[in-house]
This record gives sequence, C-alpha cells and structure tokens, in this order.
Amino acid sequence: HGEGHGEGHGEGHGEGHEGGDPMELVQMEPGMTVFEAPSWEKGARVSSEDTLEVTLVMKTCPMARAQLEELFFDVSTPGSANYKSYKSLDELTSMLRPEHADKPQKAAEIVEFLSTANSEDFKGLLLEEPRVTKTLDMVSVRMSAVKAEEFFHTELYHFTHLKAGRTLIRAGAPYFLPHAMAHKVAFVEKLVRLPYIRVAEVEAAVTSRRALRGAGANATGDDEFDSCDASLCSGATTPAVLASRYLHPTLTAAAEGNGMAVAEFQLQGIDDDDLASFSTACGVDHVSVDTVEGAGGSLKAGVEALLDVEYIEAVAAPIPLTVINSISYSLFDWAEALNNDDDAALVQSVSYGNDEIQQTSDEYMYECNTQFMMGGARGLSLLFASGDQGVWGRTGHSGSVFHPDFPAGSPYITAVGGTQFSTKSTIGDETTWEDGGGGFSNTFATPDYQSAAVEAYFASSVELPDSSMYNATGRGYPDVAALAGTANGYCVAASGHFMKVGGTSAACPVFAGMVAQLNDNLLTAGKAPMGFLNPWIYSVAGPAGVFYDVTTGTNNAGVGSGFTATDGWDPATGYGTPNFPAMLELVMA
Repeated sequence: HGEGHGEGHGEGHGEGHEGGDPMELVQMEPGMTVFEAPSWEKGARVSSEDTLEVTLVMKTCPMARAQLEELFFDVSTPGSANYKSYKSLDELTSMLRPEHADKPQKAAEIVEFLSTANSEDFKGLLLEEPRVTKTLDMVSVRMSAVKAEEFFHTELYHFTHLKAGRTLIRAGAPYFLPHAMAHKVAFVEKLVRLPYIRVAEVEAAVTSRRALRGAGANATGDDEFDSCDASLCSGATTPAVLASRYLHPTLTAAAEGNGMAVAEFQLQGIDDDDLASFSTACGVDHVSVDTVEGAGGSLKAGVEALLDVEYIEAVAAPIPLTVINSISYSLFDWAEALNNDDDAALVQSVSYGNDEIQQTSDEYMYECNTQFMMGGARGLSLLFASGDQGVWGRTGHSGSVFHPDFPAGSPYITAVGGTQFSTKSTIGDETTWEDGGGGFSNTFATPDYQSAAVEAYFASSVELPDSSMYNATGRGYPDVAALAGTANGYCVAASGHFMKVGGTSAACPVFAGMVAQLNDNLLTAGKAPMGFLNPWIYSVAGPAGVFYDVTTGTNNAGVGSGFTATDGWDPATGYGTPNFPAMLELVMA
C-alpha cells in the first residue's frame, strides 16, 4: 500500500536503470489530481526572485518497514516481553537504512544527483547545500522556484489563504522526477500539498448559534471559570477549571530527561509578553518556552501557538517545553526535527491535520506512518488533535459521506477529541463537543488493539449514522478527549489582550501535558516513559476506567448525522477525558 508507483519502480530494481533511460520522467504521487484546496486562492506564476524549500522523502524498504511495525507494537503493548524496550535513533537508522559496502545510501545518491543537476542541466537550481537527516530518510534543500519548475517538470504558483492571509508556493499541476531518482524517492514534500490552516475559534467571532448550542445557560457558574484576572475571560476554561476537573497536581520540578513539545505550523512567533500576562492573570508560575527548533517565521504572536504553549504549561510546567516550528506547513519539518534530535521531547502535541481526501496521497500517508512508528519505537508519545468540524471534516457537507481526518485517523498516533461541560460553567460531567472530530478512516483498517472496542460500539444500542456515510472497518478515532468546546472557551493571552478560544487544538496539549506528568513520575521512579499510548489505552486504561467516560452528545457539527457517545469507547470522545490520579495510580502500580 503506497509503495512504488504502480509502474514497477519499487524496491526490487537495484539501480533501476535497466528499464530505460535514467533521465526518463516519472510522474510522482500519481493519485494526486487536484491542485487546489478550500480557502486557497491561486495567484501568479513564480518569477526569478522566488525560492522554495522542498524535502525529498526517501522510500522505505517494505521489509525493513514491516520489521519496524513489529518492533513498534512490541515495545508499545503492555504484557509484551519487550514492553518499553525502546530503541535509539541510531538503532532505528541501522534497522531501516543499513549500510551496504557496495551500495550507497539513497539519500547520498539523491544529494549527488541534485548537485550534478545543479552544475549541468539546471544551473542555479540549488540555493544551498542539501541537508540530510541523521536518519538518512529526508533530503531538504532551498531551490530557485523557476529552476524547480523545470526540474520537476511542473508549474509553480503563489497561493494565498483567504482567511489567514498566508502565501505559499505550490505546484498547480503534476510533478515528475527523472527515473534515476524516482525509484529512490517516495514523494517530494512542500511541493503540492496546500495545508488546512486552523484559524482559532475566538469567542468574539463565535456566532450566536455556536455560543448557545450544546450548553444550558448558567448565569451563576463555578468560581474557577472566573479565576483568570482578565475581564474578557469571565466564564472561561482556565488552568483552575482543568485542575478542578482533571485533578492533576502542579509540579514544582521536572524529572531529569523529561520533556514535551508542541509543533507549530502557523509562521507565528511566541510573544513572551503574552506568556507573562497569562502567567500573572491565571496564576501559573512557569509559562515559558525552553527551546525553539525550526525557523521562527514572523514575530507576530499567533493565537494558535499561544493556546498550545499556555495550556501545556498550565498542566505540566516546569517540564522543559520545546516549540518545533514549520514555516512551510509540513509535518515532515516536524519529523525532520525529531529525526535530528537524539533526545527529542518524550511527548509531542501536534494540532495539525487535514481530510484524508484533501491532497493526501497514499505515498504521503504511508511515509507519515513510517515516521509515527519511528517515534513510538523510540518511546515518544505522539498526540494529534482530532479536528474541529465534527464528522464532516474540512471538506464539509459535500456528498453524503463523512470526511475522516489525517493524521488523527492514523493507527500509529493518539488522537485527542473534544468535550464540553454538560452544564455550562459547571465543573462536572462532560458531553461531546459537537464540532469535535471523530469517525473512521477510509484508508486504514481497524488496528488489532482497538478491534474489541470498535465491535462493542457497533454492538451497543447507540443510534448509528447510515452505513453508507462511513467505513465501519476503518481505524476509529479519537482515542481520548479533553475539554474543547466554545461554551466555556479557553482563556488565552495573545497579541496583548485576552480572549476565549475553543477547539481540539486546546484539548490536545492539555491531554499531552497529563502524559508528560505521567512520564515525570515514571522517570523519577527509574522507569521507562509511556511511549505510544494506544495499546495501553485500549487494553489497560480504558477497561480499568481511569478516564471520565463521556456518554452523551453527537459530533455532527450541528448538521445532519454524526457519531453519538455511549458507554466505553466511541468515535465521538474515545474512552473519555483524563482522571489524572486514577491514570497515575494505574501507571505506577
């Protein structure tokens, strides 16, 4: 699945030149037929002053990848003899990209090919020396955009995002590689995919329909909802609300070797003034970023980045926090940072995704999954937000089918869905946030670790959507959830003022902070960190009842049908939201 290109350019071809001219062009990602995306407007063709960075992602030998998958589940599954026997970056590299005396590494061959092209047929193509990851699976380089058009045999345009005002250079047509490269490269990233850019759902911009939906009016409310000293945050989800509901302690120190990270794709800087005002107003002692990786982008403080930082810190400070920036909106920038860091943060919170059908080729999803497995095999916990458009996804209500999310629908990561309080401004039971992403992948089958939970959901008496709208044999998501709803939006300090913001992009860092706290206890006790969470969630934690089960509400985003929460796991809120003391007791038992 996703290997080769249906043209015999798979791994078995040695140098692959037997089948003809090494310069013969091969269309890459042939399944990609649409070169536009919602909210993106195509503008002018590139000109001589334009540049773009691309990442050539190397193919992974299918046999080595199968070995990685076996290892990934072996070290992640409670009860396995090798549970938590994680591997180092070097060990994974020699497993996936072994050295052969008679055969150079694919990445080295690609660098050589690019350098030759640059000095011969495509003079001026490369604007810098190519970078190769320590794991030898990616080659990144900045190119002249006009020369890149010639080299990839495509047309490049400026695309502008209508809501966020961002501009990216992307292809407006298929792209090609010479045969000599095509059988080594899975695809070229940052060339075709137009990302979904999340625009924070700020309460000032929330329509009355959304503000009133799904929560009873409650003028009195619990005190914790007014615990941030900022008038615009009255009735907000605050650090005190989270602590009162999820019962996690405030840490005063962090265990040696612990760390957490948030990935940002918004070209946005982090403004220390905003972090300081959040710290003061909401009574969180430590709100700071310890390390920034990747280009910082513009210095404009973005609500989305600040939401992630402020709330992972509210839950888990002073565990060291890294921000991994991708100014070109690519998961592979994030993966590149992980693959160059022997001591990558143990918990990674990523509020990023798109519909499986939005320009997400098989090759792309396949190699994303390779990266996710590498993370889990190292003992990293990778958490992704499940999306903010319910079952409908970014594509919306086109056609009478749901649009599952990727990476949330990947079996190799933990997807975090959204809830809100059943009674507005009252700490207690939670209900499904109707805009929380959830459902079943159309690409990936139900993994073994969740098959019993998915069967139980279908066997329950819960009302199901029409079976033609979703793939009942797919990977079900989310796995877990946390508060995300806009009825009591999160109090966020951004751009010099306060606002209330909702979304699973708040739930994800909150749940990730809980996992970082679990790791802190494990590391202090000399034990290995949590790693890939899902086998533990489905075989141990969910059945043990350490999550608050959410049993009401439907994630239909206010339109038509969706999935309804019920007892146990469901594709609206997963197993539910964190009961931290119960989780900790189970982990340390």
